[in-house]
Amino acid sequence: MAAGGLLKEPDWIAAESFLEYGAMGTPDDTAQVHPYHFTTSMAQLAKDKGAKIIMGAVSNIDRTDGKVKSVTYSDKETATPYTIPATDVVIAAGPWTQRVFPTAPISALRAHSVTIRPSKPISAYALFTEIGLPSSFGRTDTFVKSKRPSQKVVSPEIYARPHEAYACGEGDTLVPLPETTADVETDDARCQDIIDYVSSISDELQDGEVTARQACYLPNVQSAASRGPLIGETGVKGLLIAAGHSCWGIQNGPATGKLISEFVFDGKAKSANISSLDPRKVV
Repeated sequence: MAAGGLLKEPDWIAAESFLEYGAMGTPDDTAQVHPYHFTTSMAQLAKDKGAKIIMGAVSNIDRTDGKVKSVTYSDKETATPYTIPATDVVIAAGPWTQRVFPTAPISALRAHSVTIRPSKPISAYALFTEIGLPSSFGRTDTFVKSKRPSQKVVSPEIYARPHEAYACGEGDTLVPLPETTADVETDDARCQDIIDYVSSISDELQDGEVTARQACYLPNVQSAASRGPLIGETGVKGLLIAAGHSCWGIQNGPATGKLISEFVFDGKAKSANISSLDPRKVV
């Protein structure tokens, strides 16, 4: 870690905020993708190659006699149930994995985030912060502030994007995982905390426009035998799992997809040794 002091970049962070800092990467070896744009683009590429995407909620995977036979789901728009014959099924349901495969030791951690349109353009940096808060910290807003203990240290992450900044805070388990993504509850006070935290070190963010307050659930593997994620065979012929990536799903998703395709078409993972991620150790 380097000692604090005046920095030319990132110029949208108050120089007096720095006590010490360290670089984790450079533009030569670091990049960022937008989760929504990335996933929807990948889905469109799959459709262009002939894949059919069905929006619905899975209620059952028939695996009698130790092998996959079919998947039953309810259509998202009509709630009509359908059953599709299947020889290979990949469970990539994130925090909802246990709903379709109850023995998978995957829990759900809620995480809040916000997006802010800065008052002026900001340079392309991702910051992993530790901010010490004084006892009087906070500001009045249309949302009620949550109570904060004095001198609390918080660690919001801030990612500069074209035309906005994304910031996220700590996770919580206060609200159980809902049935669908549409039912995820957003705690406005927790979002306001994140806004206050990042505003305390950046005038550009403090004076910016909040464009989204949101929440999601992270899938975490809860097992002494595996730190996750779980990628590979389950012990049921034709049934594979690709879940439990926590906050690293976007980063590790492409490699996971390649490995799962190798299980389906080649019978085993060929691109990497992922024996430590074998789901059969924990399911």
